[in-house]
Amino acid sequence: MKKGKNQEIRMKLLKNPAARFEEINRIYEEAFPEIERRTKEKQRDLLTHPLYRLLAIEEEGEIQAFLGYWILPDCVFFEHLATAKKSRGKGYGKELLKRGLDGLNKPVFLEIEPVTPKDPITEKRADFYKNMGFIVNRFPYLQMPLKQGDRPIPLWIASYKQPINEETFRPFKKQIYENVYGIKGDLYLHEIGKEYIYYI
Repeated sequence: MKKGKNQEIRMKLLKNPAARFEEINRIYEEAFPEIERRTKEKQRDLLTHPLYRLLAIEEEGEIQAFLGYWILPDCVFFEHLATAKKSRGKGYGKELLKRGLDGLNKPVFLEIEPVTPKDPITEKRADFYKNMGFIVNRFPYLQMPLKQGDRPIPLWIASYKQPINEETFRPFKKQIYENVYGIKGDLYLHEIGKEYIYYI
């Protein structure tokens, strides 16, 4: 993919992502609301997690976009896809997804905001992923809190190429909850005034 006549977008799997963490984290904080982010320290810790992978597009010495994802035992979970605000609309996200999907032989999932007419950007995001081969599954799903004090967020699950129902997704969800969100066991108790129980 070319930006101009003599300018190529250089995309690579970062060999030493810790060295570029500050750049990537700026994009992360710019793209996601505070309730959907880890602390900076916890996000940095992912760089040494054996199941976590990071792809990034670099152009003219600057990180323009990144994809953070997890290679889990039975599936792949695309957790974060983000582009620097100044670089949006240039196809970086599409190129990262293509590279991330290349060669995978496990089911691939990602979380997506429910589509609502009150927020047109939700439909735009859903269409982006549909155009990349993902299918939006509308069964109930909760994104678990990434830090203390946050609440679970109702989202949908998108699956690559094949639709999936809630029951079939259950074992994959357990792996996502345990490895990505640190939720162990069969129940998650979250206190919001009183206790709520979410079944994994």
